Amino acid sequence: MEKEKITILINQRPFHFHQEMLGPADFRNAIGAPSDYEVWLIVHSPDPEGQLPMDDVQIIGSTHIHNGQKYRVVPHGTFGIR
Repeated sequence: MEKEKITILINQRPFHFHQEMLGPADFRNAIGAPSDYEVWLIVHSPDPEGQLPMDDVQIIGSTHIHNGQKYRVVPHGTFGIR
């Protein structure tokens, strides 16, 4: 029996995966981003206009993905230092 696919949004585009664990490279590879791009889980969407995402979580290791989650893959330093 084939595993059910998991659909998540990366940079507002849907992507489908059969594995439940992804690492930062998996997210970057899905959209063709360079290896130094950061991966962020969007906790509250949308972020308030003009504000840094305060609750989002940077993905720096393997993470469990779930249907409907939203992620950003962005250049290093996009959100500045908190």
